[in-house]
Amino acid sequence: MERSSVLRWGLIAIVIILGYKFLWPMVTGSNDKPQVSAAPEIPQVTAPSFVPDALDAPVKPGEPNQPPEGELCTIKGNRFEATLSSRGAAITHYFLTDPNYARSEAHDLSTTPDHERWRNLRTTFRGKDAESQVKYDRFLWKLDRGEGAEANKSCKFSYEDEDVRIVKTIAASSTRPFELNVDTTVTNLASTPKRHQLSMGTFAFRKNADIKGSLGRVSPFATELSCAVGKDVVRKGKDDFKAGAFTVAGVDRYAAVNSHYFSQALVPQPAPADPGVVSDAPTCGLLAEGWALLPGQATNADEAAAIYEAKLTYPAKELAAQSSATYHDIAFFGPKERDVLAHAAGGTPKLSELLNLGFFAPVANVLVKILDFIHDHITFGNWGLAIIVMTICLRSLLFPLTYKSIKTTIAMRRLKPEVDALNAKFADDAQAKNLAMMELWKKHGVNPFGGCLPQLVQMPVWFAMYTTLQTAVEMYHTKFLWFSDLSAPDKYYVLPLLLGVFMIVQQRIVPQQGMDPMQAKMMMYMLPAVFTVMMLFLPAALGVYMLTNSLLGIGQQLAVERIAPRGNDPKGIVVTEKGSPGNKKAKAAAS
Repeated sequence: MERSSVLRWGLIAIVIILGYKFLWPMVTGSNDKPQVSAAPEIPQVTAPSFVPDALDAPVKPGEPNQPPEGELCTIKGNRFEATLSSRGAAITHYFLTDPNYARSEAHDLSTTPDHERWRNLRTTFRGKDAESQVKYDRFLWKLDRGEGAEANKSCKFSYEDEDVRIVKTIAASSTRPFELNVDTTVTNLASTPKRHQLSMGTFAFRKNADIKGSLGRVSPFATELSCAVGKDVVRKGKDDFKAGAFTVAGVDRYAAVNSHYFSQALVPQPAPADPGVVSDAPTCGLLAEGWALLPGQATNADEAAAIYEAKLTYPAKELAAQSSATYHDIAFFGPKERDVLAHAAGGTPKLSELLNLGFFAPVANVLVKILDFIHDHITFGNWGLAIIVMTICLRSLLFPLTYKSIKTTIAMRRLKPEVDALNAKFADDAQAKNLAMMELWKKHGVNPFGGCLPQLVQMPVWFAMYTTLQTAVEMYHTKFLWFSDLSAPDKYYVLPLLLGVFMIVQQRIVPQQGMDPMQAKMMMYMLPAVFTVMMLFLPAALGVYMLTNSLLGIGQQLAVERIAPRGNDPKGIVVTEKGSPGNKKAKAAAS
């Protein structure tokens, strides 16, 4: 197949793939048939003293007549501030205090503050075969307020009746950011053995409109659920729960609700050498439930919503009279900053795979380390410059492969008069022409696909770079040049237009051979147009990389033109404007 045909079909394939992945869903909408459902009913035993809070009503933050908040406690931790309520002994608000996060729409990671059953860190103690120790699923905790300088570092909640005493302490980590240590102790006050089953969850509320991406860009609030056991990570999206909840037993790493840049993860802690501390590994439970917020509304409507939940459920445990059991867990609620995740919850690496880097994760992880090094030691904290420097470094590191492609280009140009002669000689015999072409290439030691193979080898690097910059929370609300947010598209459209212009310039420097004017025009303008439209929606960080790469590519092509001009071959082979051969050897081949 001629090189022009390969390029043409490659372009058509790219357009089809992009259209199918991004444009078709926008035109047709979801393939799922509209379904209408109310909020799911969950039978729960409620203590008489617990004031109901419209348990089965949809979540509508700010709605009047919300239930009482209960007693509130505030924890001021490392880079966050959390408010907890005695209704559930759980989080109502979790504010990120870094300036770039505080001014963003994700500044409060608690998206279900008004409903006790969906509050983060809510704990239940009743299971299918473990209901004897704790009578109620929902009860009012007592807040034991601390005193002194450490009063705003922890919250202690307790509940007690004739059968059980429960003490739940939530404290900010003294060393690591975005972490809460959760210790729960259950004591059997009855005179006979009793059974309980501890379960703790984290939740997120998302409207369908919030999780929709745009052309080529994932929404910052696109949400997935994940469990991690050993080296295995299970990831689930909203559409994976049509058959109900998904469970993974023996979890030793985490259960998490993840948005594109942030995570809410629960991490079970290994038990110390203490017979009273529970050492059994819990089960991770994942579930996404969607329903209508308004009567008659379809569940796939933009204004419909879903609750995403990830839970840790420990095996049922029987306690002898007057004995106790203690559970240790860590809650990580924060941005997926790579250096933070590497050490979170004790490292080793428990939370590092909260970042979903896709198929090329090994390559992406190397690129991340390089980018971090450049940011910290070369550009002194400027992420935009770090992207530019890294692009130059990547181009330099991959130059040996690029050089092979350049050599193939130069060799093909030197043979062009003879190729044109063969095209003319065998114009009506495609099979003979292909055989003659292969003989010509073999004679001169030229592989016409030698320029393509090096590009294919580089593809994992380009895809990994794309994923790296798409998922980098370090770019979130980070300013550079006229960009107010490197994780968002250029709101002035300067970057997409520049990229399109430079791609056209690059096409003009090296026009494709063997095409009629219409084909050449399609190659020159369609591909730049596709990337320009995509860049209207992609993060500016990715645009900075692509624009820098395009400029370097133009410089490379100019160097090739200087070494081997298209119209005048270094070995004296001259090609006329119409492409006819201009030397004796080529004329002899045409006869």
